[in-house]
Amino acid sequence: MIDLSADLGEGAPDEPEVWPLITSANVACGGHTGDAEAMTFAVRQARAFHINLGAHPSYPDRANFGRKPMSLPPAELRASLVAQIASLRAIAEGEGVELRHVKPHGALYNEAHHDRALASIIVESLGGLAIVCSATSQMAAAASARGVTVIREAFADRRYNPDGSLVSRAEPGSLLTVEEAAAQAALLAREGVVFAKNGARIRVEHDTICIHADMPEAAARLRAIRAAVI
Repeated sequence: MIDLSADLGEGAPDEPEVWPLITSANVACGGHTGDAEAMTFAVRQARAFHINLGAHPSYPDRANFGRKPMSLPPAELRASLVAQIASLRAIAEGEGVELRHVKPHGALYNEAHHDRALASIIVESLGGLAIVCSATSQMAAAASARGVTVIREAFADRRYNPDGSLVSRAEPGSLLTVEEAAAQAALLAREGVVFAKNGARIRVEHDTICIHADMPEAAARLRAIRAAVI
């Protein structure tokens, strides 16, 4: 069974269509977006569709949707992440839903891919939960060093750099079309590889394949991926 995941609770128009098409969800919990009402709705959707529920914390930067790097004192960032995760966890517990994992969002995810100190701050904030990240990231290394469960993530809808990181959204071609995403998901499922932006085949070890619900045609992309891999 292939685990299909999505980043949700971000107010994207396709979100209602996405929920029945996935098996795991990463829910915004106040850093880049998200409030109690949105989190409660997401938790109830996860319960209704029997979806693995995770938190999707970010740099505390709503103005830039968590997509710009920030320089924060480690204690301040750690406190923010702990509070974000706790806010979703409290709602989930109130609804009788288990919070399983944490996946950082946006610039925090991208920077911690390379930055071990930043990755360690994230891991210290997990509160016993698993972390979702690239198998080759410093987050995976920091989590493994502490005995934290790593859920290795691949992306069906994003272009990869040769080092296994994601091509910046600012670059042309970084966001895959419906057809490209379905083909990339099928290649991941069959062979565990993707074609990087330079054409090289790179191995992407994974336990979950993610799509971004805030991208146009997210639901269509997921339906095409399901047809290709399930």
